[in-house]
This record gives sequence, C-alpha cells and structure tokens, in this order.
Amino acid sequence: MPNSKPGATPNIALYNLRDSRAETQDDVAEALNRLADARGVKTAITGNHVSRWERGVVHPSRLHCQLLAAHFGVTVAELGLTRQRSVPAGHPGRVLGAPDNVLSIDDTAMEEDPRVEESQREWLHTRRRLNAHHLPLAQSAAHLYPEEYRIGETGVLSRPDWMHSPMLDLRDIELVYEPDAPPPEVDGTEEFTSHLRPLRAPGQRYQRYSHAIRDVARPKLLENRYSWRLLEAAFSDGKGRLRFGDMNYFDAMDTCEAIAHETSSVLLVNDGQVAPATWRGMRFRKAIGDPFDLARRAMLLSINTLTIRKDGSSASMILHKRSAANVATSGGVIGVMPAGVFQPSTVRTRDHSNDFDLWRNIMREYSEEFLGNPEHSGDGPGADYTQEPMRSLDKARDEGGIRVFFLGIGVGALDLWGAIETVAVFDAEVFDEIFTDIVHINDEGSVLRVGSALPTVHIPFTKQVIDDLWATGRLATETALTLRAAWSNREQLLGR
Repeated sequence: MPNSKPGATPNIALYNLRDSRAETQDDVAEALNRLADARGVKTAITGNHVSRWERGVVHPSRLHCQLLAAHFGVTVAELGLTRQRSVPAGHPGRVLGAPDNVLSIDDTAMEEDPRVEESQREWLHTRRRLNAHHLPLAQSAAHLYPEEYRIGETGVLSRPDWMHSPMLDLRDIELVYEPDAPPPEVDGTEEFTSHLRPLRAPGQRYQRYSHAIRDVARPKLLENRYSWRLLEAAFSDGKGRLRFGDMNYFDAMDTCEAIAHETSSVLLVNDGQVAPATWRGMRFRKAIGDPFDLARRAMLLSINTLTIRKDGSSASMILHKRSAANVATSGGVIGVMPAGVFQPSTVRTRDHSNDFDLWRNIMREYSEEFLGNPEHSGDGPGADYTQEPMRSLDKARDEGGIRVFFLGIGVGALDLWGAIETVAVFDAEVFDEIFTDIVHINDEGSVLRVGSALPTVHIPFTKQVIDDLWATGRLATETALTLRAAWSNREQLLGR
C-alpha cells in the first residue's frame, strides 16, 4: 500500500478487499463508476480516489461507501471506512468510568472537498473545449509566430528547411541515436505552470499535467512509454538526418498538453468563439519561446502516415476518427491512418535497436490500426518483423508495390506536438491483399466512412473531397497539412 500522509490511518481492510480480487485501484474506480451509472448517477471516481481512501487521506462520501460495499459484496461496516476520534471529557458518548483514551466511533463519512471537485471540473471542461475547437485554436495560435514558420492556415508550424516538396523517399532519412543527451531546460513542472493543473487535494495541485490527465480525464489509452526524443533535424541534397535521445511519453504531455490548455483558456471566449492571437496570459508559451528549440523542451515525434490506395487512374485514402473517450490527445478529430508515437515496441532495452526505424514503426501501426492486431504495448517481447503483416508489407515495399514518402516535420501551433508527416502509396492489388480484413473500429476510434447509400472507408483522393473535409473544421491540423501537400505533389505520388 502506498505511504499515507502524516497523521492518516491506512485502511488495511479496504486494501485487502481489493488485493484479494487482484484488482488495481483503476479497476475498482471503473467498477464504481459503472455501478453508479446503473443507478442513474454520474460519477468521476478515479484510481487516485481509491488510493486516497486506502491511505486514509480522505474518507469517501456516503454514496461512495455504498458503491464500494456493493462492489466487494460486503456491508459498509466491513469496509473499514469508519473514522475514529477521541471523545473529550464530559462528552455524552463517553463511557462512564472508562479510561481517558476510550474512542467513540463516528460513522459519518467525510465528503470530497468541493474546492477540489470544482477545480477538476473546470480543468476537464477546458480540455473538452480545446478538443472541440482544436483547429480554429491552432489557426489562431499560429499567428503568434513569424509568417515564415506558418504553413498557410493549417495551424501547423515548421521551419522552412523541415518541409519538402517534392517529397523525399523515406529510405533517404538517416537516424542517429545519442544516449547521453542533456535534459531539457523546461519540463512543465515549474511553478509558473501550476495554474494549468487542477487541485488534487485542498491546497495541493497536481505536480504533472499528465497525472491530472490520468486521474481526472481518464482516457482509455494512456501509458508512460519510453520514447525517442528529437535532438536535431538536418536536411541537404535530398537527404535527411534525424538525431534522437531518450524521453518518456509523459514528458511531452507535461509541456504540450499544458500549453494547449493555457491557449484554450486565453483564446476561447463567448462560449466557443476563438479570439485573435495574443501573448497576454501565455506564461508557459513565453517560457518555451522558440517552438523549434530542441534543447529548451523535449520534443516527442509521432509518425503520421496518409495511406493512399492507387487503382489505375483513380485513388482513395483512409482516414480515422479519434475517440475523445479513448485517447489522451486530439480526441474527436479526423486524422490520417495509421499514426503513432515513435517509440520502441518493448521496454527491453536490448531490443530497441531493432525498432529504431521509421518504416518499422509505421508497419506496427498498420498491424494494430488496420487489422486490429494486439498493440506492442512495451511490456512483452519486441515486435517480430518477419511475421505477418510486417513480412508482406516489407516485401511489397521492396518490390515497388508500396512507396513511402517523407513530407517533413511539423509542429502543431496549439500544443507544440511534433510529427513526422509521411505518405504511403499502395498499388490497389497490394492494399486489397494485405488489408482484406481491415477493421472499422480500433482502440483509438473508428475508420471514417463516407456515402449514405453504400458507406465506404475508401474516401476519394480529390481536391473537392479534401476541401470538403477542411470545411468540417474537424481535421487534425497536421492532417490538413498533409492532405494539401499530397494533392500538390500528386504527380510525384501517383506517378502521373
């Protein structure tokens, strides 16, 4: 059991009840929320609540006691949640003639502090609003930076030498690993970022933004995985060199999601209107400064791949709707598919060199997002790239049935998340053979379907459709960039 705060009495009975069922604190929290929902009551219990009850830091409310008793199949009295207090001399509850240290049991449960609940509600409301208005917020935030860094009105920033038209072949991008890079200068736990994190207890704010996401937002998919941190990006003569060090996923969330939160708080006005860009109130963004300063903050890269199926003179593309309930970032937006963080497939360090490859990361995402195969979550053996579908993907690429292009590196103006933007063009017969059993729903959301009479996941790759998608206001900023760039480079991509 975690350590309790000074003066708190750990609840061994509650801990043992959970331990006997081999449940985590998050498991218990989810079960209690389901029980409450069945009663018509909306709750937002988290694993952190359960932890605090077990450590004796706080006592659950009467409703929470009832839910706990129902979940474990015991009485409220058997939960060990009663609070003891000393009875002063002369108190009516004092036993006549008993020693001075006799205790009287108070069965009144302590409610959660309303200030904490309100702080977390407001914080969660801001996150929901930033997801709902992601694109216009990014477009506004982009105007905080010089025009040379803005890519049209996509809401994406990039250095001029980081974007490429015509696109580069992915094989011409060299990766270099540096194990001993110095830590970033800003990590998001500084005092000037505290206003961006909700209270976790009276007078105590969460120390890290990622921990608030874990406990308050509670997305289905959230792991603090080891990842690779971009240290340098250099390009010349049609080739590129990317240098990487070490970081964890939460390191990026603590800066990027906090910056997005700050921006939403400042720019969203009048119930959803986005105000013109201003540096006023942007304390954290000011502290970050240059969004391309790779020493100032840890930049984590995702690899976003626009998948195009080429069939003779026509082409189609696959897009994805991200579920706000399942993912920690960019929930509710339409993005390319596949997309995933550049990270190893396992925590076993001896296997990391096997994963330090952009195409191999893309192949893993195809396996997971297109075919619904289990994710390489990091706690097991590394990916075996000789197995399907990686074997067929590799073979088709070697034979020219798949061509993969590197567009460049973009940075979302709203949140400063970094992304490698790529395009993979499949010959129709290759796509149909490898992805015969393409899934329509995966862990992160669902495949976008179009058409009312005969809905299909094959979205026409045309300028009209790209413009229509843009008009929805739901495109992820980097997806808007990639779609427009792909259309501009269609002759190179489709060989016309």
